[in-house]
Amino acid sequence: MKTLPAHALVDVSAYPTELVDGRLRPVGDAVVTELVHLVAEGEGVAVCHGAAQVLERHGLDVHDTQDAEVARDYLESLFRAFGERIDVAPFSPVVMDYDRIAGMDVDGYNKNTAFTPNGDHTAEREFLTTKCVHFDSATPFVGNIYGPNTNIAGGVPVICDTRAYCRDTGTAPGELIELMPHSYNVAVREEHAAPILAGYASALEVDLSADLAMVVLLNEVDGGLAHAGSEPRPVDASRPSRRPIRHLEYQFAEGVELAKWFTHYGLETPAPIMHAPDEASRERYHRGIAPVEAAAGQHEDGAAGR
Repeated sequence: MKTLPAHALVDVSAYPTELVDGRLRPVGDAVVTELVHLVAEGEGVAVCHGAAQVLERHGLDVHDTQDAEVARDYLESLFRAFGERIDVAPFSPVVMDYDRIAGMDVDGYNKNTAFTPNGDHTAEREFLTTKCVHFDSATPFVGNIYGPNTNIAGGVPVICDTRAYCRDTGTAPGELIELMPHSYNVAVREEHAAPILAGYASALEVDLSADLAMVVLLNEVDGGLAHAGSEPRPVDASRPSRRPIRHLEYQFAEGVELAKWFTHYGLETPAPIMHAPDEASRERYHRGIAPVEAAAGQHEDGAAGR
């Protein structure tokens, strides 16, 4: 498992900010320009970190729930500003009527209930965030904001360069994926996932017990990057565990757009089961990436009790 190249890491504490009416905002557009450069013009990934230092500069504390929300909102604002700078059409292999960026907070450790990111055309269902190597469906870019975790080891985001894998192996994007029964996401097929994890995957090395990190990805199956994560687990089983995630994605008003996207990749539009997966499905589709867990657990165990 590789580590993410240093040039893909964006230390947001290196950019000036101001706190106005309880909200952080960037001074100038340099940090957003860097996101555009890395994600839309470069290798398709950027990781924003250093939000804890930004909070500290303004007299706030990442371990305070309300202050952490200020940082989360700030990172979301950077993704939305990034979206305003991007024409999504060149990044989608099918014409899609994207009309907004949607954001949703999910529990990255426990089961989510009554969950839907797009109530316009999908029903509420039970949902697990831990998944195998996968793409989020029908959104050319995604932003996932992680942290700060409490009493959690593992849960490390993993970025998979499926674009390079497809190029090197001659694999067509449609051959790479399959439906995931309990999700609208699409899983990378097992025969491809193993070599991708062996040679094309990078683990995020940020202490998510003491900081927040936003992973911004070019997420389209054709030309983009997949993602996964290691299995989150409590450091101390007797204590509560929290692993907050805010997910940001492009959305549309009509369900026909979703069907159009799946049809392009030769897949049926999914009808996900409304309840959390059984053991067999959990083992295949909702199991964390073990190699990362082993590598990252020691580092995170030591910091999780702060």
